[in-house]
Amino acid sequence: MDENDVIKKLSEAKLGEILMPARKAALKTALINAAVKIKAPSYAWLKKLIPVFLAVMAAAGTTVYVVDNFDNGSRFNKHGGIWSTYSDAQEGGNSAVWPAAPGRDNDEGFVMSQPGSDGTGYAARVTGYTGAALGLNYNYLGVLVRFDALSSCPTCKGSDIKKYSGIKFSVKGSLEGGRLSFILPYESSECVPARKTCKSMTDYADYEADISDRVTPEWTTVTINFREDLKQPQWAPKGDIFPVEEVLGSVRLFKWQYKNGNGKVMDLWIDDLVLF
Repeated sequence: MDENDVIKKLSEAKLGEILMPARKAALKTALINAAVKIKAPSYAWLKKLIPVFLAVMAAAGTTVYVVDNFDNGSRFNKHGGIWSTYSDAQEGGNSAVWPAAPGRDNDEGFVMSQPGSDGTGYAARVTGYTGAALGLNYNYLGVLVRFDALSSCPTCKGSDIKKYSGIKFSVKGSLEGGRLSFILPYESSECVPARKTCKSMTDYADYEADISDRVTPEWTTVTINFREDLKQPQWAPKGDIFPVEEVLGSVRLFKWQYKNGNGKVMDLWIDDLVLF
């Protein structure tokens, strides 16, 4: 049975319409590949293709939101959200981070690095080391991206992303020690001018996932399911605990934070950031 035979049978079975939209090309291929292996008479083989049909249709209908593909090398993502670094310096710590965090000594802002994960374009590269001024296990540095142009101070507008299952991105780099976490912060619409950020609803006890073991010298893809992989830390006070659905209903940024390095160096590259 070749492709023309399959198309003919699909048409006769009034299933021809599934072949037309370009975004369902994968469905056509899957059906054909499965059909040629089936020797059952008549249309019995169609019943055996139902699981394939459902799986491919589900994939074809998946909504993907590109936060940033880094192709243009801008410190703003595709929707106007800005990339920036941060560290414990604002609390008297002595951790160091590059690109420099926003402040009096940084007029340039965040700069992208080359190349990206496919060997071309750009990626967000952040490197630095944690100090010791705040005592062991309290030193940190990191990078964040605001969701869109209205997510930053003074607007601090949240976005509802509950329809998405999770977030996916490419990473590479090295960690001499310490812990790297992906963090989904929960902020309010109140701007805190002294910190130039939106007020934390959790006192920074945010939903997070440890991705330390995913950082290797080669590019790899990290997939995080919002509802299964993210947890608030055990030390979070009862008054700072919120349902993840509430957090997903008002998102303003995503963060990557390196802590507990105690003088160790982190070098992190991020590319191809999407919601799925």
